[in-house]
Amino acid sequence: MMKFKKIITLICILTLTMSSAYAIQDKKAPDKKAPEEKTVYTNELHSVFSLADCISVAIANNPDIRAALYNEQAYKSKITQAWANYFPTISAGVEVARSGNRYSHAKSLPYGYSSMYTTMGYVPSLSANMLIFDFGKTKASADRAKNMYLASKEDTKENINTVIYNIKSAYFNILFAQAQIKVYEDTVKDYQLQLEQAWSFYKLGKKAKVDVVTADYNLGKAKLNLVKAKSILEVARSELSMIMGLPEYTNYELSDDLFLNTFDITSEKAIKMAMDVRPELISAEKSAKAAKMNLRAARRQFAPDLGISGSYSYGYGNKYNISSAQVGASLNYTALNILRTAKQVSQARAEYEKSLAEFDSIKNSVYFNVKKAYTDLETDRESIIIAKLALDQATEQYRQVTGRYKAGVGDAIELKDGENTYLNARLDFYNAILNYNLSFANLEKEIGVPIQFSDAMIIELPSEESK
Repeated sequence: MMKFKKIITLICILTLTMSSAYAIQDKKAPDKKAPEEKTVYTNELHSVFSLADCISVAIANNPDIRAALYNEQAYKSKITQAWANYFPTISAGVEVARSGNRYSHAKSLPYGYSSMYTTMGYVPSLSANMLIFDFGKTKASADRAKNMYLASKEDTKENINTVIYNIKSAYFNILFAQAQIKVYEDTVKDYQLQLEQAWSFYKLGKKAKVDVVTADYNLGKAKLNLVKAKSILEVARSELSMIMGLPEYTNYELSDDLFLNTFDITSEKAIKMAMDVRPELISAEKSAKAAKMNLRAARRQFAPDLGISGSYSYGYGNKYNISSAQVGASLNYTALNILRTAKQVSQARAEYEKSLAEFDSIKNSVYFNVKKAYTDLETDRESIIIAKLALDQATEQYRQVTGRYKAGVGDAIELKDGENTYLNARLDFYNAILNYNLSFANLEKEIGVPIQFSDAMIIELPSEESK
């Protein structure tokens, strides 16, 4: 009896030891500094955000990123769940029973009679079972869970890449909207001055009243365009706040104006970088490995399981106490259905081949998208140079027509054409800068990592005083 008790005690100790080992395994992680206190952004707090600041705030607050991180944790827990097949299972319970026996004397005896003997008691029991080896089924399942976890980590990186691109897109749209407002504010000032000049010329009899009407109409249209531009800015700010995960936060401003930076990368280098580090591609690769492990696990369902078991019970009754103990090893199949298992193997093989095809498809898409993004960026860079030349020409033309009008030589139509040409040239130039920055952000997204800027500016941005 003492031997059986020692066996059960040994099983319990083994169970507690493995439980502690799994707990330690889950908690293993590199030492990290205590997290800094998270800033609470309310409209009582004024902030000045750079592009890097907006990205940092978005990574900390964007709900899509938080969801991706929790998805990682869920997949990580599946690794331990798979290895838990080797963890002992324990059963315990108490049985309350009433038992009895009837004793009858021989009928041949005179006055034969019978008697009843009954007992009442309860029987607590404890049993444990543990898998020793299952010929690689558990390992294959754990390897599959590990690759799915690694794929989920890459999915998180891809999610962050998308959020960063959306932040950059919204950020540059705000900068463009601010530049657009500045253009329309300058236009309102110019048309206000032209209206005053037209009135002066009209009072002196040098110009017809149609010049006054035309200048007044131009001023009204410029004010309307300014109102629309301010509305566009508010929408762009709301979009940036939403992507940062702070949809109600509006008490901030951006520290930049539209800017341009050169980069030092070729199309071939960009494609090679994407093939090496693009999270979406790595995720597809890990998913293919997980499908391969799933196929391996399905094949090994044909193998038996080797395990040990032990149990002990001790009954307390009103007459007698009864105890029993068992310990043993087993090699068995658990509900093996050969036809179903064979079809599960076929399904796993098809899913593995499908994952390989999906990996090739994503690889081709990455190649094409990087190539296209690089081409678009080169085109937008050339567009900036052309837009700058057009702006210089429009600025010179506007300087001439305004000078002619002030001298009383030009007319209102000529002045309006010059103003419109100059206005559109400025907007086209800023729009070219916007497209360039968006293309640059898109190229970084398609590669999967930031691209190193150079210190040189492509072109100096014009100021209103330069006209």
